Amino acid sequence: MNKDTARRVMLAAGAKATEVGKPASIAIVDIAGCMVLFERFNNASSWTALIAEGKATGSAFTGRDSARLAESTSTRLAEMLAGRRFVPAQGAVPIVDGSGVIGGIGVSGSSPQEDEDIARAGAAAIALS
Repeated sequence: MNKDTARRVMLAAGAKATEVGKPASIAIVDIAGCMVLFERFNNASSWTALIAEGKATGSAFTGRDSARLAESTSTRLAEMLAGRRFVPAQGAVPIVDGSGVIGGIGVSGSSPQEDEDIARAGAAAIALS
């Protein structure tokens, strides 16, 4: 994923965060889980940055929504992966283009459903193009 793609994702996710009006840290990572772009909206707490990145990384690595990862990940596995920048909690989705999964977008700061809604809005900017 390049920065132009990440900027399109962030623009759409940021618009949704502004619409929702709740705090949100938004992290966009590439397929390797490396941060490409990050931004905080509506005075999101600083600690939400790490959570957003961990959610995004999990979705990028697995190609799955983080809500599904949270449901299917055993407690022991979740503890092991959490130490490796992986947060199996609702609020992230993979970013997919015509070639497949190219990264992930993770959001933290609001309710789990609001985080996911913001992430989906961002990912849709690529899926629909």
